[in-house]
Amino acid sequence: MPDNALAIHQLATMTQPETHRAPASPFTVDRAHGVMQFHIACRAKKCPRKAAALRTLAEAGRVVPPTSKPR
Repeated sequence: MPDNALAIHQLATMTQPETHRAPASPFTVDRAHGVMQFHIACRAKKCPRKAAALRTLAEAGRVVPPTSKPR
């Protein structure tokens, strides 16, 4: 498998609208970390999935959301 296979998979996946949908149930803290890493290029204002992950991490005290520069 080529070294860039993960990057190609992520690029293909990120272009699908369902990838950005809000989850049906709240994320666990571990899952929220993974979502934040996968959606690193997304803005929480425009990506409901990243917004849900950010909310989970904020509620758990793992991150303080910036007020001047939204993720």
